[in-house]
Amino acid sequence: MMIHLTMIGSGNLTKTFVLGWIPHLDRLHMNLSVLARSEKYRQRGWEAIPIAPGLNPEILKAANVIILSVKPKDMGSALKEIRTYASPESLVVSVLAGISLSTLTDELPGRAIIRTMPNIAVAVGQGTIVVAESAGLEHALWPWFKQALDYLGHIVITDESLVDPATALSGSGPAYVYLLLQAISDAGQAMGIPAELARNLAVRTVRGAAEVALDNPEASFDDLISWVASPGGTTQAALDRLKQLQVSNSLREAVLQAGAKAAGMSMQTTRVQQLTKEES
Repeated sequence: MMIHLTMIGSGNLTKTFVLGWIPHLDRLHMNLSVLARSEKYRQRGWEAIPIAPGLNPEILKAANVIILSVKPKDMGSALKEIRTYASPESLVVSVLAGISLSTLTDELPGRAIIRTMPNIAVAVGQGTIVVAESAGLEHALWPWFKQALDYLGHIVITDESLVDPATALSGSGPAYVYLLLQAISDAGQAMGIPAELARNLAVRTVRGAAEVALDNPEASFDDLISWVASPGGTTQAALDRLKQLQVSNSLREAVLQAGAKAAGMSMQTTRVQQLTKEES
């Protein structure tokens, strides 16, 4: 059986999903399409990826699985399109930050909905994909969709109350890592290492360190640090300076700020929805 999966929205997250799935379309028996509101995506290198500009009712009508991946300002119109054209039997998957299942259920009554938050590493099959526990996981197509997600990375199913914090930690997490990589790479260049080599050393160092942490789940981060740092050594000199600059506290506060933003988006969406109902 061929499964028709349609993504609404053509932003960066949609692009990473598509890049992750394209090598596996035949194995998954997936017919993949993307609905975009404009052709601006072509400026971001989408030429080789199948996209249908504008609303295409026929694509939505044929969709078995619909992934909602739009900007907040476009959410209302996208939900209206789903209500109008998509089959009530289709599975709707949201990757929208800060939009609760209850909000989506109110907008799409009677439909099976799954809320998930991936990160961009799904493009290379190394993503972390947080999925909220919900009735949507009982849909007949969930086993197939879970298999599709397995090709993109590691799935974590958890209570919905943890999705917003996970968005700050994991969904936004790659950006924190890239900022760290940039700083390490810049320092390497300041010491005379050519830019390309400094970048390569930094990236491979973080990749290897992450693999060691994954392979040793019983080890605390303090344990892992001790495997690298020796008293009076070069690593300890760096750690002492980082502690002096309160880098750990700053990173912690930054992630908490992202979490507050995600929670605030949830509250703001709920309030807008309440006002709309009151006005009607």
